[in-house]
Amino acid sequence: MAKYGMVIDLNRCIRSRTCYVACKKEHNILAHPRDEGHPYEYYRLRYVEWEWGKYPLVKRAFIPMLCMHCEDPICMRFCPVGAIKKRKDGITKIDKGLCNGCGVCTAVCPYGALYMGPDGKADGCDFCSARLDAGLQPRCVEECPSGTKGAFLFGDLGNPKSGVSRLVKSGRAKPLLLGDTKRTRVYYLPSENEPGWEQLPVDPGFLQALDKRRRDLPAVKGVL
Repeated sequence: MAKYGMVIDLNRCIRSRTCYVACKKEHNILAHPRDEGHPYEYYRLRYVEWEWGKYPLVKRAFIPMLCMHCEDPICMRFCPVGAIKKRKDGITKIDKGLCNGCGVCTAVCPYGALYMGPDGKADGCDFCSARLDAGLQPRCVEECPSGTKGAFLFGDLGNPKSGVSRLVKSGRAKPLLLGDTKRTRVYYLPSENEPGWEQLPVDPGFLQALDKRRRDLPAVKGVL
């Protein structure tokens, strides 16, 4: 069985936000009335952006973020009702039939990758598992406008001949390890627009931009 993974090439990403829009459309993710307390929308895939450097050498970093499909997901460990599971192909998926809307998973995820939807249930990227099961690619991969070879590369990490497997094995594709995460299934090809990839987990600009997710709609009930 395939062991799915993704590599996002930040050198090819043109910051069009097409992936963000395509994801919302594919999964019927609604907008919500924004206010000062919650200025952001529902989304499975979002972008984290911030500026760094000093004038005139200022750069703007832009990183698409989604569920990292961690090998040992902290969200799964902390879910009190066992609603978050790992499929045999490595995909982390939320069973909304079991989810009780407590919001614990959204609180513990160091990537801010999960959110509470208007149905009161947790939601997050599952690599478009329904599309995969039908033999299709994730929508973000399919819609990326960065030429014939887009910024999103998806495939079987367990197949040494696949593009994602070769990039990971070469060391060029790097994980973004936050919190106590040891291994993920989402990797990045860093560009010069990021202020030192290995230092991102402690970079103030990145962490401040990442924390904006915390200002989304709170859980319906629970700890948030």
